[in-house]
Amino acid sequence: MRLYRATAFLFPRHYTIRMFLLCFLAVHMPLLAFLGFELTRGAWHWQTFAVLLGATVVGSAFAIAALAGLLAPVAVATRGLRALRDGQQMQDIPAGGPDMAGELLESVAHALRSTSARLDELKGLALTDPLTGLLNRRGFVEQLEQLPTGAGTLALLDGDRFKQVNDRLGHAEGDRVLRALADRLRDRLRKQDMAARWGGDEFVILLRDTEEQEARAIVKRVQLSLRRRPIARLDGRPVNFSVGFAPLAGETMEAVTEAVKAADAEMYATKRGDTLQPS
Repeated sequence: MRLYRATAFLFPRHYTIRMFLLCFLAVHMPLLAFLGFELTRGAWHWQTFAVLLGATVVGSAFAIAALAGLLAPVAVATRGLRALRDGQQMQDIPAGGPDMAGELLESVAHALRSTSARLDELKGLALTDPLTGLLNRRGFVEQLEQLPTGAGTLALLDGDRFKQVNDRLGHAEGDRVLRALADRLRDRLRKQDMAARWGGDEFVILLRDTEEQEARAIVKRVQLSLRRRPIARLDGRPVNFSVGFAPLAGETMEAVTEAVKAADAEMYATKRGDTLQPS
């Protein structure tokens, strides 16, 4: 580390160039010594100087090429760590040999794999509702932004009497009912549909490339399944949900918020009996 620090003033931002410069000076030492010796003698042998100069140039080219190749593992490891630091796509680190450079590559590759896996895990946790395993609000919007198009119908589901489930049967039972509802949605919705827990006992579903009439029929089948195979009962009646629908024509948070507001208004109009939407 002493030589590294002592030579830091030479191209401080370019480690490879610093190495090449030191190598170049080291290779030219014999030529410089010969030149100084000849000058002190007052004699000059052009043939000898030409041979030494040619050998020095060839040796310098070989040394620089060899040094560049031997420094390649350091460059690869540096690029991998820089990509991790900058949040960029990380390239695979090639396997090295049993020497120190190989150990460096193996250590960096292991660190990158572990860190990448941990980051993916943390990102998944940040986008997923821990209780139900569905997307959370943020995850829903991020997934929506990655879709080719956000067009479709958005359904907002609100659990009926879920507060009574918590109050009368306990919060543990309330959590179980929410998980059971999430499982039922996974089971009954299509692969292209996207469900998320919006908050509390509210869920949103994006029925992609689906007109509202077809979307109502799909969600109606979920409601019917909850009547036939209840996930919970209160006073002998199956616990179900109310639902509102709205078209979604964008991938932004603003578009989702507007669609949720419209679906929420329809859902509560349904609950008040202002529409004939069955529950």
